[in-house]
Amino acid sequence: MLYEAPRRGSPSQVMSEATTILVDTEIERDDAAAAATDLYLHLVGDGVMAALPERDGDTRFRVLDPRFIEETGVRAISLHASGHRWQLDAANGAHLVDGGPENGIFCRYDAGFSIRCPECRATLALGDEGSEALEEALAVWCDAPDSAYVACPTCATWSALQLWRSPAHDFAVGHFAITLYGSHLKGLLGGHEHAATALRHRLGDLAGDYAVVFANA
Repeated sequence: MLYEAPRRGSPSQVMSEATTILVDTEIERDDAAAAATDLYLHLVGDGVMAALPERDGDTRFRVLDPRFIEETGVRAISLHASGHRWQLDAANGAHLVDGGPENGIFCRYDAGFSIRCPECRATLALGDEGSEALEEALAVWCDAPDSAYVACPTCATWSALQLWRSPAHDFAVGHFAITLYGSHLKGLLGGHEHAATALRHRLGDLAGDYAVVFANA
């Protein structure tokens, strides 16, 4: 299985808070809304998820396919596009409109995170010596993502923020992302190649290169 099912007697709240986020770190900001809309239409059309969010103004769409729930433990899905939000439409569905809080930063909000330099592989976390460049890059990303660069304190190389990867899978930036609510899908990291590939393909990650972030909603 792609996830570890909860043991009998495990608190359901713990599982409901677990989230797996797939982040496209390469897509351009201008293409993110189209990617999210395309996946929305496919998932709704295939009967995987509801056409309407759980609540007006919410980003979660309830999963309807019992087999999908059984195989993944995922009970709701959010589709994120930087600078956009979901709005109900007259056709009993939803569509993306400009505005909203989506900024393309995905991380654990209940703890810190660390990232690895793409050049020398040294790790860097907020609060570390030399992490001021990371703090500045995060601020710049929200307004001008193409200008968000981080200087590695170890090798002094400047690299684009989206190229830095998290060894603990607790951080990534990208303009399009998919949040899966209900479980930490550790199988996406390896060991369940067929199931992981099938799920990635179903979610539009045909190249299998979306970054994986584990968090709690």
